[in-house]
Amino acid sequence: MSSFIGHSLAALGVFSSEELPASTYFKKFWLEWLIVIASAPDIDHILRALILTVYPEGKIRITHSILGSLMLPFGTILLLTILGFKRSSRTRLGVQVIIAGLSHLVLDLLTGVNELPLLWPFSLENFKLPFGLLPSAGKVSLLNYYLYRNLFIEVGVLAPLFYSIYLIRHNCIITRLQKIRIIGLLLISICFMFWSFSLSR
Repeated sequence: MSSFIGHSLAALGVFSSEELPASTYFKKFWLEWLIVIASAPDIDHILRALILTVYPEGKIRITHSILGSLMLPFGTILLLTILGFKRSSRTRLGVQVIIAGLSHLVLDLLTGVNELPLLWPFSLENFKLPFGLLPSAGKVSLLNYYLYRNLFIEVGVLAPLFYSIYLIRHNCIITRLQKIRIIGLLLISICFMFWSFSLSR
């Protein structure tokens, strides 16, 4: 699985991809809520009842299905409707919560380690990529070298990638210097992807 830091970076990337016409207080709350949504599927580490044991497929992590990861986003959209948000605002915020929810599955798949029941409850089949562009989260221990190494690689992949997307989204006219900066950021991200790809799994 990807780490909490990785999922938080994904939420930050989703948040910063579009300027919201809202108060500073709401923006702060909304960013925090996107982080919750992007990290929510890992609640099954605490609530073990959310992990089903099915023969012969084995363990089914229902929060890591497409449907499971969209429960909070759909609930959020419903709440925004009840609270009377304008349709245009609901649409923009709704797209963000849906992308934040699905980002968890994308990041976990990109580790090349996790088997996810993406189509549950319509199918019990688990899906896993045969390669990894992100490292799996290391065991949480202050003395675990692999924890720090994997976090470093994960941030190295995601931070430059999301920052380059931010630069593209928030600049109507991209200057030559900005193009060089964006290309440089993407190259850094790709280098870390190759490092992650080379790790044993």
